[in-house]
Amino acid sequence: MCGRFVSINNINRIKKIFEINEPLNISEDIISYNIAPSQNVNVVINNKGLNIETINWGIQFIDKKNNQLRTVINSRLETVHEKILFKESFTKKRCIIPANGYYEWQLKNGIKTPYFIQIPSLETVYFAGLWKYSKVTKSLKKNFSILTKKANDLINNIHNRMPVVLNMNEAINYINNSENFLLTNFVSEVEKDFDFFAVSKTVNSPKNNSIDCIQPLI
Repeated sequence: MCGRFVSINNINRIKKIFEINEPLNISEDIISYNIAPSQNVNVVINNKGLNIETINWGIQFIDKKNNQLRTVINSRLETVHEKILFKESFTKKRCIIPANGYYEWQLKNGIKTPYFIQIPSLETVYFAGLWKYSKVTKSLKKNFSILTKKANDLINNIHNRMPVVLNMNEAINYINNSENFLLTNFVSEVEKDFDFFAVSKTVNSPKNNSIDCIQPLI
């Protein structure tokens, strides 16, 4: 899964990479070493053309079986085309989340240890995502989730799931809905370059947001 990540990107640079000419639908750069669900994130969105918008992380829906409000932060690549909640978005409402690494927690002997996973050093990668209009409120608020898949051999020792990570060209292909791109067995070219190390449990709280979150444990 993916429940926390780092984004320290200058959004004007992302605008140039994706050749976005429209005025940006954001108020400012969002620089964070500890982005958590329910927070706003600047993402590249495909909505009748590419743009960058500030969108909330987590797709909300009403679980009719239990009549409860639920939030989905990750969507499984293996089943996304089958799920009613995600099927249309996977076809028509894709987004790209610029990131500079993410966190995962390894469970060993009953103890959870956070790890920071990146392409050294803090290279920009892109998570494949989906967006939807919220049906919980009457507003046209957009929300997104991050696609995940089975972890590769490097990451599997930490966790059995990982975000779908893309390089620049792969991200462009994905968001432009290139035919037959991002099949269920997709492997990015950048995955072989992953590096990871244990970090302090300070990252466990979203209130902690500084470069200290990504410092290796000694």
